[in-house]
Amino acid sequence: MTWSRAQLGQYLLYLLIFLLPWQTRYIFHDPQLFGGTWEYGRLSLYGWDILLVVLVIWLWPRLKQELVLAFGTHRAFYLFLLLVSLAFLTGAWATETLLVSYWGLRLLEGIALWLMVRALKPRLSVVCWSLLIAGTLQAVWGIAQFSTQATFASKWLGVAIHPVAQGGASVLLNEGGRWLRAYAGQVHPNVLGGLLVITSLATAWLMVNGKIKNPYLAGRQEESRIKDWFLMVAYPVQLVGLFVSFSRGAWLALGMTLCLWWFMELQARRGLRSVLLITAAVFVLCGSVLWSPTKERIFGSNSRLEQQSVEERVGGVGESENLLKTAWWRGVGLGNYTAALAQYQPGLRAYRYQPVHNLFLLILTELGVVGLGLFLWFLYRRLLPFTIRNSLFVIPVLVTALFDHYWWTSASMMLLFWLIVAWAELREEG
Repeated sequence: MTWSRAQLGQYLLYLLIFLLPWQTRYIFHDPQLFGGTWEYGRLSLYGWDILLVVLVIWLWPRLKQELVLAFGTHRAFYLFLLLVSLAFLTGAWATETLLVSYWGLRLLEGIALWLMVRALKPRLSVVCWSLLIAGTLQAVWGIAQFSTQATFASKWLGVAIHPVAQGGASVLLNEGGRWLRAYAGQVHPNVLGGLLVITSLATAWLMVNGKIKNPYLAGRQEESRIKDWFLMVAYPVQLVGLFVSFSRGAWLALGMTLCLWWFMELQARRGLRSVLLITAAVFVLCGSVLWSPTKERIFGSNSRLEQQSVEERVGGVGESENLLKTAWWRGVGLGNYTAALAQYQPGLRAYRYQPVHNLFLLILTELGVVGLGLFLWFLYRRLLPFTIRNSLFVIPVLVTALFDHYWWTSASMMLLFWLIVAWAELREEG
């Protein structure tokens, strides 16, 4: 059996999508900030970075051709070029020019992924399966963490230990004690929540659209039944993993997306009914069994940790406003939010310097009003022609972006964002 260059490229792309949640990395620049670890100043080479570079080299002739065609047919590419140019330009006044270059290259990785999708036209069903398998593994990992209330450190998996009794770990606190939220292989439970929303929706899409022709399963009913059973197991597992991340933004994003999917796509309502019933059943069951931490997460406004979380988020908005007073028109520099914050409020512990928990406000602070305008215009031009199935994956990104920053500050989630941007290019037929 021989594979063409395009076929091998497709298989490597599916592998890249599967590997995105895994945080195996080599930290080649690890600066300190006031004597502590500065996570947002670290520069890392991830395992999937290497695969992405291999794909770019392997597909370079086709990518060049696709780039020319893209600029001829999509105004969004011109807007992206302006956005990236502005991002690199901020290095002229940013405190940490190395961070500008690093995150500028991350943006270019995103456009490279978009071009690959345009050039290879991978099958939507296989992309969803790649996300499903990756998400299910992360969910099982997160469920095990929450069940044992323990994590482990591994340099090969790129994960740190988060003792439930240690300050800085993401926990819930009530009369029953401290509850460690699930991290799985991510840097924070909210990142796990955002990831599992996307993988859960990919699984739901496969459940609803299971009758799409697949040449690899033609005439093989037994394998088709196995596939259907696997979907029926994987979806609840991912929902449980999402639940024990206790990410309220992710819960809201999933609920809003499923409701909008129900109202927008009337023809798919029969298949959607089982998806909605399973989702409701899993959340009601988990909420009942884990009522104590669930109640704390939803109604725990009097909890010390919940009050602290709210204060930090409100304080983050105030910090962003203070930075914008002198840099609203040009920004503080791509990737330089925490560096600028350290200059504005020196002497705090390193972990206290966090990006503002709103993607759009973060971009405004880093790239200025022109940068935010270009980003929003780009999203508008890109998402305008999206169909219902494309919007299914865009909605949770937009919802969670209002409450967090990981689509801009996490390398793997940024690349997942660009996969969603390229979603309309995926080939739906078998």
